[in-house]
Amino acid sequence: MTTIFEQTFFLTPAECNPQGRMPITLLINRLIEVATLHADEIGIGYGSLVEHRQTWVLSRVAVEMTLYPGVNDHYTVRTWISGINRLFSERDFEILDGNGNIIGHARTVWAVLDTETRTVADISRMEWVRSIIPADKTCPVEKPGRPRPLGECRTDHYRFTYCDVDFNRHVNSSRYIELLLNRWSLDFHDRNRLTRFEIAYHHEAYYDEEVEVRLADDPSTGVTRAEIRNNGRSLCCALLRFSPRLPRENA
Repeated sequence: MTTIFEQTFFLTPAECNPQGRMPITLLINRLIEVATLHADEIGIGYGSLVEHRQTWVLSRVAVEMTLYPGVNDHYTVRTWISGINRLFSERDFEILDGNGNIIGHARTVWAVLDTETRTVADISRMEWVRSIIPADKTCPVEKPGRPRPLGECRTDHYRFTYCDVDFNRHVNSSRYIELLLNRWSLDFHDRNRLTRFEIAYHHEAYYDEEVEVRLADDPSTGVTRAEIRNNGRSLCCALLRFSPRLPRENA
């Protein structure tokens, strides 16, 4: 049984951001895709859950990147399970460039959702997965932190439209990330890139719902904390740390 799974991809021009690099939204979608493929291969994927009216959902993710793949680059996403308990499974990732150099890491937390009650399901039956956790693989970045109150913040409003909604008829997880990144200008993104990104998903949003996008800068840590809220309810919380973009990163 495969304990470490990997998949190689090619970054097309249509997938790139304005700087000619992989956007964080595509990277997180690739993490989900590779995790899904690995889960299918070891027998805990969609096919084994659908009969129980269940599905995997990404609960939390933390990504740190030293360099994002560029246009026409090959890159590899490698993953392994790092922990499991009654309610959550932890999965770690490495992102490698076309030469096999590690350029990023990710740590994720997953839950199984009951598709009828929309509540978190007990996954005790998957405890056997502990036997395939690789003993010699570690992830050097911190796990996603616990969300903290923002305090004083700047706020924008947004109403979800048709293109925000996916086949489950709720707002796609990538749209939350795009909403946050759109709070900064093109010029800012030309000069800076995300070096650490965290997001914790709490509740689903739906078509035509209006949300508050709230941002608070923390000068003591150099990060921006963010939250998207709907009628006083937190849909997701995030942390963003930017660093100056290297000259070779521009298209």
